[in-house]
Amino acid sequence: MTVFHRVAAFAACGLALSFIAATVEPALAKDPEPYNAQDAARKYCGRAYKRYCSKVPTGGIESLNCLKQHVARLPGKCRKAVQQL
Repeated sequence: MTVFHRVAAFAACGLALSFIAATVEPALAKDPEPYNAQDAARKYCGRAYKRYCSKVPTGGIESLNCLKQHVARLPGKCRKAVQQL
């Protein structure tokens, strides 16, 4: 194999690896969707919880009731999760 062929093969491998990295990386970077409504509420309602329910202890029925009281003001994915709980 000549030097030219080696350089061409090396460039082709580099191009192939770049293509694979460009197509695989975005798929790996995506945050998986929550498994259930409780996980979705934890994922999507953090900012709304801080805004509307910051004085309520986290993790209990009181926190859920607080979010339900403000359900009309919650962002879409948060609202959907709270309505499913």
